[in-house]
Amino acid sequence: MSPSYWSAESPASSPDPASIPELRRRASTCTLPDDEVVDLTSEEFLSEATIDLTNDDLTLTHGVLLLDGELPLENLRYRGEVFRPGDVIEVKGIKIGTYSVEFVEVKIAVQHRNGKPVLRGVPLLRAKALSGILPKKLNEVCMLLFVDQNTTVADRPTLIDVDVDSIVKKRLLIITNETWPTHCYSSLSRGSRDAAASERAKEREKRRAESHGFLVCRWKFTVHFVMQGRNMRVSEQSLQRLRAVDVSNSYYRTSEEALQNRWRGVCAKGGSWNGKQHVDLEMDAGTASEATVGRPRSSGQKYTVFDSFSGAGGVSRGAQSAGFKICYAVDKSEEVWRTYRFNFPDVTLYQTCVQGFIQQTAREHMRVDVLHLSPPCQFFSPAHTHDSVHDDTNISAFFSCHALIKKTRPRMVTLEQTFGIAHERHYHYLRTVIGDLASLDFSVRWKVVPLKTWGSAQDRKRLILIAAGPGYSLPPFPNATHSETSGSGLKSFTTIGQAVRSIPPGTQMHNVESARHFRPPKAAYSPNRLAGTMTTSGTELYHPSGRREFTLREYACLQGFPNRHRFFGSKTSIRRQIGNAFPPNTVELLYRHLQSWMLREDGLDTERPEHANAITLIDDIIDRGSIALLGQGSGEASRPPAREEAIEVDVEIEEVEMMELSISRRSEIIDLT
Repeated sequence: MSPSYWSAESPASSPDPASIPELRRRASTCTLPDDEVVDLTSEEFLSEATIDLTNDDLTLTHGVLLLDGELPLENLRYRGEVFRPGDVIEVKGIKIGTYSVEFVEVKIAVQHRNGKPVLRGVPLLRAKALSGILPKKLNEVCMLLFVDQNTTVADRPTLIDVDVDSIVKKRLLIITNETWPTHCYSSLSRGSRDAAASERAKEREKRRAESHGFLVCRWKFTVHFVMQGRNMRVSEQSLQRLRAVDVSNSYYRTSEEALQNRWRGVCAKGGSWNGKQHVDLEMDAGTASEATVGRPRSSGQKYTVFDSFSGAGGVSRGAQSAGFKICYAVDKSEEVWRTYRFNFPDVTLYQTCVQGFIQQTAREHMRVDVLHLSPPCQFFSPAHTHDSVHDDTNISAFFSCHALIKKTRPRMVTLEQTFGIAHERHYHYLRTVIGDLASLDFSVRWKVVPLKTWGSAQDRKRLILIAAGPGYSLPPFPNATHSETSGSGLKSFTTIGQAVRSIPPGTQMHNVESARHFRPPKAAYSPNRLAGTMTTSGTELYHPSGRREFTLREYACLQGFPNRHRFFGSKTSIRRQIGNAFPPNTVELLYRHLQSWMLREDGLDTERPEHANAITLIDDIIDRGSIALLGQGSGEASRPPAREEAIEVDVEIEEVEMMELSISRRSEIIDLT
């Protein structure tokens, strides 16, 4: 009888702390010397979309314990030592793409069809091997999980084979969901009067600890892929903290509620907005509160949002439409302030940069449920081929996100960026953001999303990141709602014609007569197709008739703004405001999904987000098996008292029927946002 994919018990589950000398000598927390410098230019991290396995002498099994013709072995004896399922072994000479695997948690001993015995299991890496996305802490390790999206058992990660020549020795591993430094390895000297001698002693002790000390696992790094020959085509990645259910030994386990309270205090389930005001329930960790008890969601209760780098309000509009309460926003660009204030008069808008906001509110206590980050992305765009005077400012804004997260202590973070940040030359910036989140014990998931699959009328790709704070579960991405063929119950892609036909007569910024007309006309094309990516200038797109440019309202509709969203400024400024926005209709889809996930986690909604099962199954199986085996002036906040009248950019309004043409010619537009 073949063994189950994950065994229920393991002789090598997290050990009794009394059995570990280092733990007998110290308390549950420790202090290590200063961290080593992390090389963010290293290419070991997955900076490309594929993992080349053609040069690796490596056997991978996708989602199964045994292949046809193989026999399970009770154990494997080698050099007088017995290796069984559940053991953790140090290995040598094993690589998966650019990753050097140092440890493997054994799932099964197998005899190949050729009679060769191997150990098959889950690879583990040292934290320092992840090139900056995890802090480089002594003997901290991370599970490396690969999930094939095309296999019939995609909820089970890929296992690797270890032949006897690659075995170094057994190692002791602690599985914990506690934050560092609790349960960390620490036997290093505290120092001596002879600084040089002390450093040499520390280096010797460090080498001994790396070779013989116990290991600690708090994280799992998951790569979702599709096999293309001998290449893994990466589609999504995540870095997740282990959960309480992953930890079999209660000594190494802490409750998720305790982790949540340490991070942001006690917060109301169902949302911090009670229908009238933001409710602040911060207390000392461990303090009981009525707010922590499951109850029906009160009338008007909502999750709260801080929209940073808000621009004209694309994220605020989408999140508001999804049912969130937008409490705060910050943006330093003067040209967007009037637009934002008019559309969101009840939101506190900080008219400054993020650093200015941090300084201005240094003494203010501020908490939100969700923080959105959309730092300027022009520097990371594939179209950005020469230096700009704004590059340093944009990069500085990108690195200010860490301070904003610490200030607002959100339950969840979302980030949107140009897909160019996933390219090799910019990937270290993305690694830095992920590392900042991980240093605060956030679980993180990221992928490049074709926004047309979420309902956008543009063929636009964006890097989307979701992060969940300590003690909170990490949601999957929402599944696609649209496709080219409208198969599998999905809608067809939103076309240009569908996006702009809903503009009613008299709508602001829809004066067709004042729009620039082309003489002679440009080539006409069919409105029954996607638009190219909208840029901040918008000049590359034109009306399907070929006779004129789009009106500003048509641009806004193509970007996913509802007709009620007003814009202010010059024509050039409004085009820039529209082109820089995260399309609100795709934001709404994402935030409805996140709201459903948070309600379910809060015990207020029994329905799961659509198609979340696959990701959850991955967590369940790994958690309960694999891991169980191992045991107004500058900086002034603006809250205008009254709504002002919108200024019409165009004087005359005329509704024009969209031409139905058969020509299907797609514009090639470069994303400059």
